[in-house]
Amino acid sequence: MHNVVHQERRRLQRLPSESLLVSVRKKGYLTRIQGQCLNFNRYGLALILPVSLPKDRVITLSLRLPELQVGPVIGVVHSCIKFEEAYRCGIQFRTGSPLQPDQADVERELAMLESQFTAVQG
Repeated sequence: MHNVVHQERRRLQRLPSESLLVSVRKKGYLTRIQGQCLNFNRYGLALILPVSLPKDRVITLSLRLPELQVGPVIGVVHSCIKFEEAYRCGIQFRTGSPLQPDQADVERELAMLESQFTAVQG
């Protein structure tokens, strides 16, 4: 597991979520990029990707655990820094975006996902 040190700027704690599988699709592209999730809450996540994403890029994410799949989720890249042989990207979800299908369902599923990680931290 990568040990990435960063300054915490969030009001809601992000939870370790290494078991969360994340795939990213850049707006306008068909290919997906698989990432390793570092932490998560219902408002965003940090992940390690093999490629850099430009700041402020709109992306679509799919999030998956064996028992729960969430997506598509619209997000925006807030940071992307080189880390070893990869990139650590901070993503903020934009579930209120007009691009977001099924807004209420996605927000509910993100909250359910967050509660699963909260229970593990318990």
